[in-house]
Amino acid sequence: MKRALPLALALMSFAAPVPAFAEDGGTEGDSRLVTLTYDEAQVFTIRGRVRVQTTIKFREDERIENVAIGDSKAWQVQPNKAQSILFVKPLEPSAATNMTVVTSKRTYLFDLIASPRNNPLYVMQFRYPEAEKAEREARLAAAAQEEAREEANALEMAAATDPYAVVDPALLNWEWTPDGDKDLLPERAYDDGEAMFLTWPAGEPIPAILVANERGDIGAVNFTVRGDTVVLDEVPSQIILRSGENAATLTNTGPARPRSAEAGARTGRGS
Repeated sequence: MKRALPLALALMSFAAPVPAFAEDGGTEGDSRLVTLTYDEAQVFTIRGRVRVQTTIKFREDERIENVAIGDSKAWQVQPNKAQSILFVKPLEPSAATNMTVVTSKRTYLFDLIASPRNNPLYVMQFRYPEAEKAEREARLAAAAQEEAREEANALEMAAATDPYAVVDPALLNWEWTPDGDKDLLPERAYDDGEAMFLTWPAGEPIPAILVANERGDIGAVNFTVRGDTVVLDEVPSQIILRSGENAATLTNTGPARPRSAEAGARTGRGS
């Protein structure tokens, strides 16, 4: 009796059905529904069974252009009307062949192996890491562009409502070269030819703002605070920012410009 048990187990394992998963694995759960990672150098195996149809689903943006099969008598292959899905089933119980599917974007290689012992495979579909990565990057780029547009719109709106802002953004000079301690530098620095505008992040302390005169003497500069913007009533060639022993500079590297009409109209305007 003890000798009969190993023999029975051996017979059971010999008669067990072959899983429907292809060699590189598939989805968890229902083994009749398989999702594989697409690789142009990979041969995907479909283990079919007579009277069981397998549906091969391609990416939504792909269209089937050509299907070539080694043994068209032993296997039935039919695309759907939209040319995005391929229906495959064996006509002979032990038929084996290969198939190539060319879509509008990719080429797929298949081994088709039929056996009465195969588990049914209903759906085979694919995931596309490279395409998904490109789509994520495109979405991030689009989001960054939208954020940049919103920031530009906010800046234009601030310029339209700020009495110290110019009407024409083309009159602004953004060419201020930073140097020194980055923690002291503003997040925005520009001028309109008559006044300079500095903006630090919300909650950040504003360092001492100094300028050097023609003799090289360093001293404070007159400024007012408009909302979150510090407005200097002059445009020096360089400003010095200090906080304790830390220092930074902003140097005007923009081209020399004539006095702006908008800025000139502000002469004598109170704070």
